[in-house]
Amino acid sequence: MPTKIPLGAPIWADANTPDLVRDLDFYTRLFRWSTFGTGEEFGHYTELCLGSTVSVARAVGGLAPNPPGDPDALSAWGVAFHVADCFRAAADAEKLGAHVVSHPVRVGDDLVYAAFKDPDGGAFGLFEPMSDHVGFTAYGEPGAAVWFEYVYDGAPVEAMQFYSELLNWSVRVPGEDEPSHDAPYVGLWTHEHLTERSVEFGGARMALGPEVRMKPHWLVCFGTDSVDLTAAKAVDLGGRVAVAPVDDPGGRMAVLVSPTGAHFTIMSSKQMD
Repeated sequence: MPTKIPLGAPIWADANTPDLVRDLDFYTRLFRWSTFGTGEEFGHYTELCLGSTVSVARAVGGLAPNPPGDPDALSAWGVAFHVADCFRAAADAEKLGAHVVSHPVRVGDDLVYAAFKDPDGGAFGLFEPMSDHVGFTAYGEPGAAVWFEYVYDGAPVEAMQFYSELLNWSVRVPGEDEPSHDAPYVGLWTHEHLTERSVEFGGARMALGPEVRMKPHWLVCFGTDSVDLTAAKAVDLGGRVAVAPVDDPGGRMAVLVSPTGAHFTIMSSKQMD
């Protein structure tokens, strides 16, 4: 098996950008990421990593320049989920009501990828790894993804029914003995077959405040040692704060926006404990 990431779990996160140079400067200075470009053959897609050399670099995500047909599209982060057979999973997604953005396509010898919008309009990807060089190789630590959250103006348990059927997730409502949330919330779990245990990788919640005006979307949450310092640094680098640092049941968090408009979360979380 090319990766230890469980089937159904997030395996990759990336963002499109109308200004690759500007975004690379922002993210590399914010998270101290190193970058490895793929060149013209793959549209100058750039891998973002912890570690400064190829021998020690561990991948946390990617940046893709906007396509020539839509050069000014607003930047946005997206998440792709691990599937064993992208063509079969894509067909299942269509049957369950998803809208095809791009049909499965093989990317070199490394992966097969397809892009969709779920029945509520949230964007996501399906990712079949074909080598052990793709997918997250850094996870659950400062500078890497630690959590994924779906934000939806409605009952999150209903929005997650599609994903639970497609990706075999368990969707769990918090118990009475667990910390309360500001809005209806469900935890998202996938099954790790090698250890026969369930792994919580994210959650879904009802939109709050300004989020109500946004389309349903996945938020990628990156770890940091200090939410407050990272939020302040993002502003200094040309970004902005959409949700000021606040303590929630999972830890301290804030929602930031890149200079080109991509929303993402930073958090100091139990996920890094």
